[in-house]
Amino acid sequence: MLTYYRYPQEMRSLICTTNAIESLNSMFRKVTRGKKVFPNDEPLSKSLYLAIIRIEKKWSGKKMRNWGIIYG
Repeated sequence: MLTYYRYPQEMRSLICTTNAIESLNSMFRKVTRGKKVFPNDEPLSKSLYLAIIRIEKKWSGKKMRNWGIIYG
């Protein structure tokens, strides 16, 4: 745990943030919940692709603050 606190505050907030990934996974589950079986990978891929297009419209596109410090 002490190793975690050696990172600057900006880096710690980036490490702990998994909300975007969890949100994306939950939206994928909503898309695939209605259909339990896909005939092959192609319909599944198309469904997830269309879901990504819808999800991108909802994202605000805010940039990570202090990215220069984190990147350095």
